[in-house]
Amino acid sequence: MNERRLLLTRITKILVLIGAAFVVYPFLATFMPGDSIDAQRQQHWQREIDLANLQPGELLSIDDWPGGPVAVYRRNAHEIDGLTRVAAQLHDPQSQQSKQPADLSTPTRSHLPEYFVFIPVDTDRACQIRYIAPNKQPKPNIAWYGGFSEPCNGSLYDTAGRVYRDYRSERQQNLAVPGYKVIGHHRIQLTNVAR
Repeated sequence: MNERRLLLTRITKILVLIGAAFVVYPFLATFMPGDSIDAQRQQHWQREIDLANLQPGELLSIDDWPGGPVAVYRRNAHEIDGLTRVAAQLHDPQSQQSKQPADLSTPTRSHLPEYFVFIPVDTDRACQIRYIAPNKQPKPNIAWYGGFSEPCNGSLYDTAGRVYRDYRSERQQNLAVPGYKVIGHHRIQLTNVAR
């Protein structure tokens, strides 16, 4: 009889543990990210942007993206041509140390050469950058095909956000580029923040 009681006690304990697991699992599963939660997070970061109305020389600001402000600048042919001509004066012309998707280490730093998508703050003090037209030479003795400047350090960038070697602070790098993909000739979709 004692052996039978011991067997029934063990079976009861096992059944109680299995029942407890069925009760506790759904509670614990709510703390684990699932596919639907990851998809919701990813969808929150994704933002489609129509660039069809953006004219050459214009800057579009997107301030409500979860990754922070993003800007899109549409370059003209003169500015695109100038990107290869200023390389000798840049700190990191190949964008080896930049925060950007790996496939954008090109002179244009973009999927569509005429559009430059970037985070419009410098990498040192997070100062807001401004556009300077090609005909407004900011400093003597530099090749200038248009670009950007920031007022905190006086740094200068070309229209691909690459910082000029002689006009930057010690810690300053090229402007960051967020992750994005092309979904049409004049449409992009922001996907995530720069790494």
